Amino acid sequence: MICVYEDEGSKNFSPLVDLRAVFELRFGCRTFLEKLRALYPKETFCLWVRDEICELIKERYPDCLVNHKVEPGALFLSAGAVLYEQLPVKGDEEAFVAENRVVGFRLNRAFPYQANFSLKKLRLKQRQIRAKVYLYPYELIADNPEELKREIKVKKGKGLIIRPGARIHQGAFVSTENGPVYLDENSEVRPLSFVQGPCYIGKGTIIDSCLVRPGCSFGPECRIGGEVECSIFQGYANKHHEGFIGHSFIGEWVNLGALTTCSDLKNNYGPVKVLVKNKEINTGMLKLGCFIGDHAKTAIGTLIPTGAVIGTFANWFEGGLMPKYLPAFAWGKGKRWHKNEIVATARRVMARRQVKPSPAYEKLLLKLYR
Repeated sequence: MICVYEDEGSKNFSPLVDLRAVFELRFGCRTFLEKLRALYPKETFCLWVRDEICELIKERYPDCLVNHKVEPGALFLSAGAVLYEQLPVKGDEEAFVAENRVVGFRLNRAFPYQANFSLKKLRLKQRQIRAKVYLYPYELIADNPEELKREIKVKKGKGLIIRPGARIHQGAFVSTENGPVYLDENSEVRPLSFVQGPCYIGKGTIIDSCLVRPGCSFGPECRIGGEVECSIFQGYANKHHEGFIGHSFIGEWVNLGALTTCSDLKNNYGPVKVLVKNKEINTGMLKLGCFIGDHAKTAIGTLIPTGAVIGTFANWFEGGLMPKYLPAFAWGKGKRWHKNEIVATARRVMARRQVKPSPAYEKLLLKLYR
């Protein structure tokens, strides 16, 4: 059995994980969990998540155990882990470490679900392995280009993968000079678009008259225009018009109005700071844009400052430069969405991609609002 667990650091990824687990975040072509399940296709998976998202995770992964007791002889892996080698599920009890971060551990005893367990109490011997554990969202942006190159396996001399139903229209250009490009099923690169690898274009996503710089990942059913550089779109997001998004992570069901533009470089070329759990930290990164939670909306001409964090369901329509931090469910400056409009709006937005929010999803939205 494989147990993928969230720990006390999961909130570092807020607001991107307000409506999902850390292991559901996209990185490269796939989510963390998709990578692990591909590495262990025959294993049963148990998922340990925060209590508030437990019901939703059970609904999304009916073939997995959720917040369940783990039987002896299991391999535990961090929700933000990427393995560069397959670890045996069976073996001695030990902890696995990479770059001074815990990747996971193996136990030969039963272990009940614990929301914030301490690995120190287990007193396991440590072993260095080839892997990486991500603790902050900006680390995903920094490493996304290399992760794309690692994941997209191409034959020698060919840097382009086109899945069934995908199409590159006449008048569109795709460059694999700097890395491979993967067009997933039914995706499109429409005329007057220029896509530079490494890049992943998810199922049903449309690149429309767009300049896509290296290092971009687009999840399913996105609509992308303007200019995008080294950014991750979780999926189901609209950035269909002119404007620039760079070195950013955009959640699901986000709509960026025409000419919405983010800054990803400070005027003094200094390292960018971001807000993590109500504390501003120095990322050490020269280029870093914004992090936008699910269902957030921006009006036409919105200007987003360097290192901004925009909360889930926030709606910005004011003039000038927006605040560097906008809380969840914000309605412009100092106001909030009305509670009765949240679920109705989510239903309308998601219906445009033929998706119906589940009762658990709607319940979590309202719980987050409270």
